[in-house]
Amino acid sequence: MKNSKKNFEILLPKNQLQLFGYDNYFNFFIKLFKTNKLPNTILFTGQKGSGKATFAYHLSNYLLSDTENYKYDTVAHTIHSENKSYINLCNSTHPNFFLLENSNIDEDIKIENIKDVLKFIKKTAYNSGIKIVLVDNAEYLNISSSNALLKALEEPYNNTIFFIIHDSGKKILNTIKSRSFEFKFFFSQNNKKKILQKIIKKYENILTSENLDENFYLDTHGNIIRYLKILKDNDINSSNDKLFCISSLIDKYKNKKDPQFIFFISLLIELFYKELSMKNEKNINIYFYNKFKILKQINEARRFNLDKNNLFISLQNILKNEAR
Repeated sequence: MKNSKKNFEILLPKNQLQLFGYDNYFNFFIKLFKTNKLPNTILFTGQKGSGKATFAYHLSNYLLSDTENYKYDTVAHTIHSENKSYINLCNSTHPNFFLLENSNIDEDIKIENIKDVLKFIKKTAYNSGIKIVLVDNAEYLNISSSNALLKALEEPYNNTIFFIIHDSGKKILNTIKSRSFEFKFFFSQNNKKKILQKIIKKYENILTSENLDENFYLDTHGNIIRYLKILKDNDINSSNDKLFCISSLIDKYKNKKDPQFIFFISLLIELFYKELSMKNEKNINIYFYNKFKILKQINEARRFNLDKNNLFISLQNILKNEAR
């Protein structure tokens, strides 16, 4: 890494002033809006960390800032930092915007939160403008909250648009899908690299993708930025072997309990077994089974908030034996 600065913060999607790699997608939605064909409920589906939330915030600013000073720049795909809608949205004070999300990465979106949405959509829009409900992490809607949200989608209110963000790796109710215009985002590995390089420029002299393992691009550019931050903050060199990185992250996780570490550890385990399979093809079936078993245990421990210390001790022993 270039710089000794540590513990910097990655910008939240709502604070990302520039949108990278989504130009054609964005122009498509502008065309829908200008021809009065923009659906009331849009489901943005794609890999976690692909920038879906950033896209939704930019599209929201485009819609909300149309009659304001410093309105959205549709050529450069940027939000102006002095735009009134942007400032109000960042301060959670925009009268025509409502955010529904889970406050904790491992917690469901509860039905009580949906009740607040229902109150919001029944209010008269400020200045007769467009009202937007942004549902982030829709995969965390439980059955009760999903059914409650469904009722709101079934009875759309005038000038109210729902943007629902869904991690394609997780399931949501088919009934919500059926009530939505689903739009799937996909980026090739080459596009991920280009987008990552543009994002990294925002963290100049702090982050670098030099010597980044090519296999990291199996994940999204957003997640890679998070992983680079974890490596930077914890003085872990990504050029070290996977087993060393996994063990280092497990040790750090025991102290910090940051759930982002678990996602990164899971990716490194994927890459660890990929390297083993390439070195010893005759054991590929065994490696696949062991990898699947380990990742399933990690996912269940995270999902059900189980004790992870014993799991990680067992996991480290298994990986060490595999590497022999």
